[in-house]
Amino acid sequence: MAKATISAGLLAQIQHYVAYDAIGVTAVRGHEPGTRDAVVDFLRRLDISHIPSQGEAVFKNWLNRQTERLRVKLPGLSKARLWGVARKSVNLFLRGCLYNQYLRDEYHLDRITALLEIPLDSRVAKKLREKYVKDLREKWPGLKRLEPDYSDRLQSCAATWAKTMKLPARVFLDHQLFLPSGKT
Repeated sequence: MAKATISAGLLAQIQHYVAYDAIGVTAVRGHEPGTRDAVVDFLRRLDISHIPSQGEAVFKNWLNRQTERLRVKLPGLSKARLWGVARKSVNLFLRGCLYNQYLRDEYHLDRITALLEIPLDSRVAKKLREKYVKDLREKWPGLKRLEPDYSDRLQSCAATWAKTMKLPARVFLDHQLFLPSGKT
């Protein structure tokens, strides 16, 4: 069967939907009013046609830039413009784009699968801390106080765990940690 041609307008609508769907109210719960709208608006406009896939360092540099660009757009006082919620939001959105056949195919997002981070939250952090207690001694600071350094350490543990579970990438570990044990 021939591949369907999708118009730029429809792709933009799909991207907007993925942004809206990925950033549910629980993703930004406890943050300033208008946070979800600001995040969705940023993500629906994010250029996903040129996400670098040349390696982890190049991709992480791009991801850091997008995190910072989103962080400064969050509503409220500067102290409420937090790195953790911005990073989680970008990661949730990129995962949603990867899972969407039309966006994945159009923008060749399969090339970045191995580079994607697991979206961090208290549940993921708790499971990682239980598994890697020697590497992650300090408590989960929450998204409001999450710093890049601790995030990197969590991501490193997630990558190791995903490999031991024979998952294609750490982004898929989220499903293993989210679903109740023994359920698929």
